[in-house]
Amino acid sequence: MAHPVAAQADLHEFVRTQLTMTADPTIADPFSDHPDRTRILHRAIREAVALKGESAPSEAVLATLFDDLVGLGPLQPLMDDPTVSDILVNRFDQVYVERSGRLERSPVAFGDQHQLEQTIQKIVALVGREISVEKPVVDARMADGSRANAVLTPVGGPTLCIRKFSRIRLGLMPDAGTDGRATWVGAGGMSMQMAAFLQAAVLGRANILIAGATGSGKSTLLRSLISSVPAEERIITIEDTAELELDNPHWVRLECVHSNELTGKSTQERRLNVADLVQNALRMRPDRLIVGEIRHGKEAYYVLEALNTGHDGSATTIHASGCADSLARLELLIGREFSQLSPAELRRYIARVFDLIVFVARLRDGRRCLLEVSELRGVDEGGHYQLAQVFRTDVRPLGTGCQVHFGPIQVEDLGRRMRDKLERQGIRWTC
Repeated sequence: MAHPVAAQADLHEFVRTQLTMTADPTIADPFSDHPDRTRILHRAIREAVALKGESAPSEAVLATLFDDLVGLGPLQPLMDDPTVSDILVNRFDQVYVERSGRLERSPVAFGDQHQLEQTIQKIVALVGREISVEKPVVDARMADGSRANAVLTPVGGPTLCIRKFSRIRLGLMPDAGTDGRATWVGAGGMSMQMAAFLQAAVLGRANILIAGATGSGKSTLLRSLISSVPAEERIITIEDTAELELDNPHWVRLECVHSNELTGKSTQERRLNVADLVQNALRMRPDRLIVGEIRHGKEAYYVLEALNTGHDGSATTIHASGCADSLARLELLIGREFSQLSPAELRRYIARVFDLIVFVARLRDGRRCLLEVSELRGVDEGGHYQLAQVFRTDVRPLGTGCQVHFGPIQVEDLGRRMRDKLERQGIRWTC
């Protein structure tokens, strides 16, 4: 009689072989978002077990086969949990998750380091990449838009981080158009007055820069703002990795092409980056140009150049710790690539492009919250930005959470440029 462990391994290998021959690879991909994936693969696994001459698998055996062969092993329940946004594997027996904005230790664990390394190799192979001692770091976008980052020795690890693709849809504020969906106001992320102002700014075609840290809600807020754009306007989004899923009817998506997607091409053809796509988008007759995130100097410069050609009502995001810091970071990024531009020239250029800077952060209770909205009115004679704070949120610790107070509008009146933009769209904002 075969040893139970050996018999189980034999069954696993047989079912794996059958699935390789019969299952659609796009559905077998653990990151597939096919709506009937689970049902189709459960049926395929049952058929493979029957072909092996075994009795019908129990639900527990079926789940194990599914997770191990067409899932991510111990991580699959976390991938299936809609409340989990990030999976952080520090080591094979130490897994953390972000759930509802808070990090917590998960009881999930791999059997040993080898099993974790196998899972990493599986993920990397799905995108046609390799990870080894020579190439110990891989960052990849998966089929469903999730991001996976893996690290092996000698850099560290093995460690694995998965940021699940966010399908969160938040309106700015409750109204007839939200159809009962969650909103920033309803979730305690901003006040009604803030939401009304941002909605007016979008309709008034203000250029908006959204600043914040990783996981602060920048992309979610960007989606919320874009949802206020009139349906007849043509929106072109440009992203390094596709994250924005819009409901706008006239929407065209452009996504960067990375080197592994153009293997065998010449060096010049191996990558289409944000800067390349920004230049091409200008030939596509956009009403609004939305850049997912500014990361590098070249793309920062071309974003500014594009928005300075009359494409008002556009928006982008940047990693920064505040409104003023976002402008300093823009200067730093562009200055690295275009050292011939003086700081004064850069500031005048930036100040001509953006009307509003919005800073969003994740609070200690996990809530994403709008902490500051500032109007960029230009630069003064000394070359300093004229930033006028429109809204400010006060946050104070309260036990394990925090107390949030959304302050009233801070300015007595908006600047001339902002008022003109609103009035051209028939909007008169009174402070």
